[in-house]
Amino acid sequence: MCNLTKPEYNIRPIRQNEIDTVADMISTGYYNDEFFIWSVGNDNERHSVVAEYYKIYLTAAGCVAYVAQTLDGKLIGAAVWLPHDTDVSIYEDIDRVTGVYCPQFRAVSDRSHDSEPPIGPFYQLVGFVVKRELQGMGLGVALLKYQLDRLDKMGIPTYLEASTPYFGGGVYGKFGYLPVGELMVFADTAVLYPLWRPAGGCPKLPEAYVALADNRNTEGHTSPCDEDMKGRVVRFGCYDWRVLEVCKGKTLLLSENVIDLQLYHDAYESVTWEKSSVREYLNTTFLNTFTPHEQLQILDTQVSNSPNPWFGVGGGEDTSDKIFLLSVEEVVKYLGGKGQPGGKDNFYIDDQHNNARSVLCKDGSPTRWMLRTPGSFPYLVVTVTIDGRVAITGDFVNRPSTGLFNMGVRPALWRCAGDVNMTYKK
Repeated sequence: MCNLTKPEYNIRPIRQNEIDTVADMISTGYYNDEFFIWSVGNDNERHSVVAEYYKIYLTAAGCVAYVAQTLDGKLIGAAVWLPHDTDVSIYEDIDRVTGVYCPQFRAVSDRSHDSEPPIGPFYQLVGFVVKRELQGMGLGVALLKYQLDRLDKMGIPTYLEASTPYFGGGVYGKFGYLPVGELMVFADTAVLYPLWRPAGGCPKLPEAYVALADNRNTEGHTSPCDEDMKGRVVRFGCYDWRVLEVCKGKTLLLSENVIDLQLYHDAYESVTWEKSSVREYLNTTFLNTFTPHEQLQILDTQVSNSPNPWFGVGGGEDTSDKIFLLSVEEVVKYLGGKGQPGGKDNFYIDDQHNNARSVLCKDGSPTRWMLRTPGSFPYLVVTVTIDGRVAITGDFVNRPSTGLFNMGVRPALWRCAGDVNMTYKK
């Protein structure tokens, strides 16, 4: 096999008469991609269906596409971008061209709408290919840079859904893309990884991670009786609570399930726990679901709002609250984990404690739940995913709940341990 040398090329916008060629090139590049194998299971039909699918994108209003062209006129790579407010009528055209595979493509478009950032404007990278024999020569980096440089000057962020596991490397890692939100799981081999990049790029993960508290650590001194209470589920007010700690005559309780679907904050902006709308909700609306006698049993707690331990984003001023959300450190301490990256993945606490951290909504459906620790930017907040991983990069503070992706509130409180007997559930 001969060694290829990097060709001389230039990058320019696509021309109208190149749409079929570029769609064919993208389809060829994605032919063996596990996600498209799931999308179009028939090997004989995959190429033509995916090519027709990309023709719809390439002719959509607002589409921005660039090609890499050698000096002798050959197209060797392409990148296709769509604005966040693309005309939704294109999905009817996608239904038409995908035929019997329409359910898979429709599932992807529906899930994508639920995973997209709840802001605007932004551009989404929907197609990206470099001819296989020329990969690894920097063409992909040049193609992405061509558009990202322009968007950075305009202050416009970008988003994409990678079809291969993302660990912070590769071409997307070079530009600082970071995970955001929940994985989009369609099948064991069909998973999309939502990635986010603000204008100007994301910060790089620190070289040395700051270890969080080991789950064996506890504050204060507990008696054997106190230890027996840990992990029990009790009834207080109208809710079930898990006992996390009993210390010096008070009990730390965490709701056993998500008690409500809420936004962390009601606007897309930089915000800390102190100013968040969910804090106000918990300490007014939710607090008032308890009787006056029960409210007297809920202690005022000095809540420490530490920075994100991996990215250093400040947590804001400490607060005094009756009801609060757990921090990353508290989740690690009480629900398990050592606060270190799991395996190759630098962006999650992903370990044998996932099951202990996963939770259901009040209707029995899986849901993620928010913490009070900021994510990799102050307009993101750390969440626990539906499978129990702690997403340190976080999700958007104004992420709404949908039929596919719920965002829940799992409050915590300190209660007088000996005021009245608690009803034990198990």
